[in-house]
Amino acid sequence: MTRSRRREDRVLGELRRVLTGAAGVPLDLLGDGPVRDRVEAAARVDALARELVDRMRGAGWAEGAAPSAVTSVLAASVPEAETVLLRAARARR
Repeated sequence: MTRSRRREDRVLGELRRVLTGAAGVPLDLLGDGPVRDRVEAAARVDALARELVDRMRGAGWAEGAAPSAVTSVLAASVPEAETVLLRAARARR
């Protein structure tokens, strides 16, 4: 596994933790419908975390892209997720 891949895996883990704990993230509104169980909730959180990383990768991990990545993926400002992405972008300098 490459260093870059390990770094992205750590970011994904942090994002999953943040999204699971963020009361303001309306998981029922992000996807095909209401979350029916824990397995579906975990899958949705994983998909959102991956989409956030993909957006940042597409933006070349520019620090300024973090807020718009979060709001475009989560349809809300989630400062904790922005912090994770900003920290990851700074580590890539």
